[in-house]
Amino acid sequence: MAWVPYSRGLHEVATGCWAWFEPPGTWGLSNSGVVRIGNETLVVDTQNDVRRAGDLRAAVDRVAGSDGIGTVVNTHDDGDHWFGNLRFEDSRIIATTAAASGMRSVPIDPRRLVEVGRDGSALQRWSRWRAEFYDYEGWRPVYPTETFDGSTTVKLGDGVVEVYEVGPAHTRGDAIVHVPEAGVVFTGDILFHRATPVVWAGPVSNYIAACDVVLGLEPEVVVPGHGPVARTSGVRETRSYLVRLLEHTLRCIEAGAPAEVAYRTFDPAEYRLWPHASRAYQSIRAIYAEHEPDLPGPSWAESMEIVLEDDAS
Repeated sequence: MAWVPYSRGLHEVATGCWAWFEPPGTWGLSNSGVVRIGNETLVVDTQNDVRRAGDLRAAVDRVAGSDGIGTVVNTHDDGDHWFGNLRFEDSRIIATTAAASGMRSVPIDPRRLVEVGRDGSALQRWSRWRAEFYDYEGWRPVYPTETFDGSTTVKLGDGVVEVYEVGPAHTRGDAIVHVPEAGVVFTGDILFHRATPVVWAGPVSNYIAACDVVLGLEPEVVVPGHGPVARTSGVRETRSYLVRLLEHTLRCIEAGAPAEVAYRTFDPAEYRLWPHASRAYQSIRAIYAEHEPDLPGPSWAESMEIVLEDDAS
């Protein structure tokens, strides 16, 4: 794999495959992918807002030319990976059944960000930043036109693109996209490369298993949901972090410690310098919800308040 710069825009990562990067990959700044085989083009994820989706669409149109864009795959239901669908609604849009369902119940309508969070809260500050930073003027939801469970194959020119459901993990309906002849995997948010992952759904054991699926495909190039292009070593790092987090949290559950104690005592070791370390709180809460389902847990807003208040990135 040749070195690929981590700069905004479209970069070729392998023959017939490109990644669209949005550095530095923080909250809502996600990656997209493009695959072209023969005269057919597929897009993986469509960005977070109207402007970024438009920029991506213009770049992909230059790749596709007059052939157009036949297929879009949304890897999961986080808005930064599908809110841009309105710029691709002339295409077939595919997602897992669970992801498509999640898109219809997102916790925040991007058109109402300024209403989110109590006065003076970290969540309110974060939501108002997003409202100012991202462009949702004229936004409306465009949902997948097709869904699948398990796996599906998209024929592209004389080749194929394989889409595998690996959730619930990061979210309820995660999928990864494999281009066998190019040796490329687009992971969605199964991989936050060089940044702390977050587990909205879990179980974390499934997230670890999803990393194993990616590794089992033996890709030469891994395009993460956030961050620069990776090799399989980047997937192994994320896997190791998740194993460490899971083992620590299970020890705390066994000892009868509350989730807040598990969070405050978690040592990420060599991953301590990854941005957004406070995301560990939400991931720990997901582990507690799995293993202590009778215990009341915080709402999404309450969990995000702790994550954002502690987030120094």
